[in-house]
Amino acid sequence: MSEAPIVTDGDRPRHPVLRRVAAVGAVLALVATTASGAGWVALTRLSANITTVDVSGDLGTDRPVKVTPAQPQEYEPLTVLVMGTDTRTGQGSGFGDPSQTASGLGHSDTTILLHLSGDRTRALGVSIPRDSWVTRPACGTKSGTVDGKFNETFSAGGPACTIKAVEKLTGVRVDHFVVVDFTGFTAVVDALDGVPVCLKEAVDDEKSGLKLSAGTHVLDGDQALAFARARKTLGDGSDISRIDRQQVFLSSVVRTATSQNVLTDLPKLYAVLDAATRSLTTDPGLGSVEDLKSLALSMQGLSPSKVQFVTVPWADRGDGANVVWVESKADPIWQAMKDDTAWPPATTVPPGQKPLTAKPSEIRVRVLNGSGINGKGREAAAELARLGFVVTDVATAPSTSAVTTVSFDPRYDESARTLAYASRTTTTAPTGTGRTLTLLVGADWSGARGVTVTSGTATPTGGSAANPTPKPADQQTCVG
Repeated sequence: MSEAPIVTDGDRPRHPVLRRVAAVGAVLALVATTASGAGWVALTRLSANITTVDVSGDLGTDRPVKVTPAQPQEYEPLTVLVMGTDTRTGQGSGFGDPSQTASGLGHSDTTILLHLSGDRTRALGVSIPRDSWVTRPACGTKSGTVDGKFNETFSAGGPACTIKAVEKLTGVRVDHFVVVDFTGFTAVVDALDGVPVCLKEAVDDEKSGLKLSAGTHVLDGDQALAFARARKTLGDGSDISRIDRQQVFLSSVVRTATSQNVLTDLPKLYAVLDAATRSLTTDPGLGSVEDLKSLALSMQGLSPSKVQFVTVPWADRGDGANVVWVESKADPIWQAMKDDTAWPPATTVPPGQKPLTAKPSEIRVRVLNGSGINGKGREAAAELARLGFVVTDVATAPSTSAVTTVSFDPRYDESARTLAYASRTTTTAPTGTGRTLTLLVGADWSGARGVTVTSGTATPTGGSAANPTPKPADQQTCVG
């Protein structure tokens, strides 16, 4: 693979953790600002700061197809891959050995796949752990696939290799990419007059220099950098814990940047973006402040509550060092991105009832055809099976019925609520028939519909993310 080199100016950042934060912070600064036309003219001069690299020729033709949403949208849904690297080149002494990676590009640091909905009412950022053990395209001079850590993709072939790996692993088409260091990170934080974080316990980290008491603190740029660098004294020292902290900090940046009367000082904004844009390398489609302006203006109505962060569902690989993806839980996230639909889907709440809690996969159903139409029972059973219900039997009812009815043992009333909703009926009959529910398909049968249930429990912080819970940016979370 041939790829243009990535060029950045000035000193490299001190630590890779916040490279994604710098990129998102710069965009959020734009989103939060309704600057005048004259102001935007001034900002367009910053375009020269941004380095662009066209990798389209290196991505090949075997790429996911971009799915068109079922309903027309005002804007095009966009999926942006935000990448950071752990290269120490140019960072000065004390921050690692530049010869650690032969390519000079470094390894992929934690990567975020960010999806913006076509109606610009939702944004979902999915963090990919650098220690994910994956099968990815080989890239470089090699062909085929290789097994290894995800963070090796960038050193193997830069942005193009990382994009190819993400597309192969997720099936999601990447529209744009951003590679970031955080040269301008401290300036972004300081321009916001600091960013608040909440600590569960006091921190005294000798290596990073961070010393804070328990509680909420508004961090300036240098403190924020130290907050991201601290390892052993915050969380459990793992990559997953670090990702959780990144997401909490990004959420705070979103809240701060979108709060009232923030970033109305255009000279200050210009100074921040001047520093931030010097840290950006993008594809040509995002290679100017005008491009970022168009994106920002399309996102004006995006509230922090609709910006969510989540980590790829994962489980320990068993080697004490790496994680593997739980594909059964990750696939719905990727599908939502491809379809431009919300994830997680809104919990189903039947009119006048509480949210459904019984999963279709836990519900056994016997289907009786009482519609008087030959084959209608088998059709209904197939629809329910596709929705995840466990169909145990299909038979003909002793007599026809005008109304579709769910018969159930009172001990399984929650299962009956889920089945009734899926069957589009409100007619139920407690009969004491045991675990297996009976669905009488009546003449009014109009097809089954999908349901989304709530478990009522959240995934413990720091535990396996096999059942991930997204973090809305409008909610403050304490870390430590």
